[in-house]
Amino acid sequence: MYPLRLLKYGSRVFYKRGMMPLYMIHFITENCNANCFHCLCGYHAHWERNELSIDEIERFSRGLGDLLFVFLTGGEPFLRDDIAEIAKIYYKNNQVKKFQIPSNGSLTDRILQRTEEIVRACPKAHIGVTISLDGVGELHDRERNFKGLFDRCVATCRGLGEIAARYRNFGLNATTCVTRLNQDHLPELFDVVVNELGIRNYFNTLVRGVPADPRAMAIDIEKFAALSRQQDAALLSGRAPGYADFVGADFVNAKNLLSRTLIARTYRENRCLLKCHTAKLSFVLRSTGQIFPCELLNKPMGNLRDVNYDFRKIWYSARADEIRRFIRDTKCFCTHECFVTLNILFSPWQWPRLLRKWAAIKLGRLRRRLGGSGDRPPPARPEASPPAAARETEAVVGSRVGR
Repeated sequence: MYPLRLLKYGSRVFYKRGMMPLYMIHFITENCNANCFHCLCGYHAHWERNELSIDEIERFSRGLGDLLFVFLTGGEPFLRDDIAEIAKIYYKNNQVKKFQIPSNGSLTDRILQRTEEIVRACPKAHIGVTISLDGVGELHDRERNFKGLFDRCVATCRGLGEIAARYRNFGLNATTCVTRLNQDHLPELFDVVVNELGIRNYFNTLVRGVPADPRAMAIDIEKFAALSRQQDAALLSGRAPGYADFVGADFVNAKNLLSRTLIARTYRENRCLLKCHTAKLSFVLRSTGQIFPCELLNKPMGNLRDVNYDFRKIWYSARADEIRRFIRDTKCFCTHECFVTLNILFSPWQWPRLLRKWAAIKLGRLRRRLGGSGDRPPPARPEASPPAAARETEAVVGSRVGR
């Protein structure tokens, strides 16, 4: 029945006017225990204490309707000790099919505990936790102004890998934000993430917005593109085969192949290549209740606290229509991966290209199986003794990035 429940979203590829959103990015906190020089949220002078409470989120979610995808982000989202309760609310009230939670990986014990709680409480949703890895060792720590963070990330990835081995509805991801500081060290980072840590789903992002340190924006797009080619090759070869274990996973993998190309091209040409569907299919909820079309466009649509948490009063308001016209008339564009994803998957003219990427993934997998190699097997379950190759890999990671 799960594929049938997804069919209702198919019409949004062709018709979007007047529809409720299916994609939400919720900044459940603005607070963070790191101080990344590339952060689009900038430097915070104070700790935000006016965040939406569990009761407020519950009231808001009851009028939101069903959602295909929810992104629980921050700040550092695991700083909210009630993150599992937030996920449960959206799972119960909005029948969410896919959760994605980015993290700096610093709070290892809490991340592992809350992730497993979410995975067990939301069995019909796929849960992904994405750990940010921007360099190896001290480079990563400097990028994020957090001494010892890289070692914490490694420990978190290992623990999440064990959860992935136990639950089919959970996946561990890694991402790299390409900036001026790390762009010359990306091949070494790729080797650690894919070949040593063995992370199956690895993607990259471009520094965006108005970062805390504007010098982060001085990037060479060809270095981003080179990392993208490595990631594409790893996906197609099965070394890092991407998403799995949910309906349409390979379409999302195909989207990643296509989006990396489009993001680099958008940056080079500095023009709109995809019609933007945010404010029609998606929105951003900030931690204090403000609704935005996206986090890069500083055009608030309204605040939930001003409308008694009735989201429809904001979504169908004259202000929201004004913002939709602005996006349409200005051909607003960006390199934000979340919205590039949305604009690919829900734009029919992108589907021929998407299907070609999907076919390349399927064909490569078939060739490997016929050739006897197959895809790389999933991680051994904790109760099983790891094979010799796995023990050898663990020893290499231990020697290069620390225990």
